[in-house]
Formats: sequence, structure tokens, C-alpha cells
Amino acid sequence: MPEEPHQAADQSRRDGLTHNMLNDIHNHWKHGEGVRVKCLGVPTVDMQNVCRELEDKTGGLIIHRHGGQLILYRGRHYHPKKRPVIPLMLWKPAEPIYPRLIKTTIEGLTVQETKEMRKKGLHAPVLTKLAKNGYYASLVSMVRDGFLADELVRIDCKGLPKSDYRKIGVKLRDLVPCILVSFDKEQIIVWRGKDHDESIQDNMHKAFPSVLQLESAAGENEQEEASSESVAGENEHGEKEETSVDCSSDEWSEISSSDDVPDDK
Repeated sequence: MPEEPHQAADQSRRDGLTHNMLNDIHNHWKHGEGVRVKCLGVPTVDMQNVCRELEDKTGGLIIHRHGGQLILYRGRHYHPKKRPVIPLMLWKPAEPIYPRLIKTTIEGLTVQETKEMRKKGLHAPVLTKLAKNGYYASLVSMVRDGFLADELVRIDCKGLPKSDYRKIGVKLRDLVPCILVSFDKEQIIVWRGKDHDESIQDNMHKAFPSVLQLESAAGENEQEEASSESVAGENEHGEKEETSVDCSSDEWSEISSSDDVPDDK
């Protein structure tokens, strides 16, 4: 892009992609072709969904992604007056009522087995500690890898708001997938389930790679392209040398034939 993308520091909000945020992005696009969006907190657990929602709701295109920072391009034929009208929301909508996340008994277990599992989960080794408003894109792959070693995984969420780590638990339940065991003592404890199969986890890794894996794959592709270009350059240089050698050999053959003495008749 010829212009430097505008910094959108106010775009990283706890409420996610709201109507006001969409309006702010379009206001930034009036002055520049790109806007930089910084993503932190709960939505970063599923960065693929964040990118998909941004492109779908704004009509733009993500041209660069590094960690939680995105550059959103408005498009070649963008016109501010023809953009969709987004009404401002001057109030926060009421949160929907969700079903109970932690049940008295886990499906497939008795009440006593459920209590023992929750006690065991609180003493399980900590997989990772989440920072407030951090970047959690690698959390799903970490939990999947943790299930290869143990049936229970504990994530330390001390310092995070209660609503945040409950939302993270719901995302892990749907993305890993796994079973929520407890949120006691600011900990997320999840169970891989009785029907856990390592082959299923491998297939999930292949079908839904993490954001870090996608970024590393993109870097490897760039290195392969650079190496292929260098090899092509070397091949062209080698072909030039071969043609020069062939030409010189032809010249020497012509010279030698002209120097030959004709036989006397």
C-alpha cells in the first residue's frame, strides 16, 4: 500500500466486534487505505473466526497478520459514500442467558466420580498461566497436546475477570473439544472424556491448525520461494556459461580447420 495504515488503538475492545467499532474502521478508511487492528483477550482464542468476521462485516481484506495485529485493507474500489450504513449503539445490549456450564454430574460419571475428578483437577500440574488481556491463539493446540499426556488439564486464570475465563472455557469446549469440569479457585479444568482418541486429535490438528502454525507455514513458503528463485538464477547463469563454452569450442574448431594444410595433388 502506498500509504501508512492508520493506527486504530481504540479497536481492541472487550466487547469484540461491535457496531461502533465497525463505524470507527470506516471512518479510518476515509483517510487511508488500511487500518491496523490490535486483538487481545478472549476473542484471540479463535483468531480464524476473528479474521473471518472482520472481513465479512467490514467488506475489507486482511493483507497482513502477525500475532494479534492485523492490517485491514479497504479494497481497490472503496467509496465512503457507498458503504453500508451502520447505526451507532449508545447502549450496551443485555447479555443473553446461557445454560449452566458446570453441571452437578459430568455426563457418563457418577456424583462421587465427578467430585473426585474435580479434586484431582485442582492438584493437576498447571499447563499455562493466562495474563489479563493477553494473546491466546496457541491455547487450543496447547490443550490438545496436554491431553496426550494426561486426561485432565488445568489452566491458571488468576487475575482474570470471572466472565473472561468462563468464555475461554466455552471456546475450549467447542474447539478442542473437551468437557468442562470446574472453574473453582480461578482455574479452568477440562477433561478429555472417556471416548478420547489420539487419532481424532491428530485429525483436528490437521483440519484446524493453530494461528502460529499458519504463520510458520507462510514463512516457510516464503523461504522456499526465495530458494527456488536463487536456484533459478544459478541455472540461468550456468546455461549462459555453457553457451559461452560451446561458442568458444566452435570458434576453435573453425580456426583449427582453417589452419589445416591442404594435401598436395
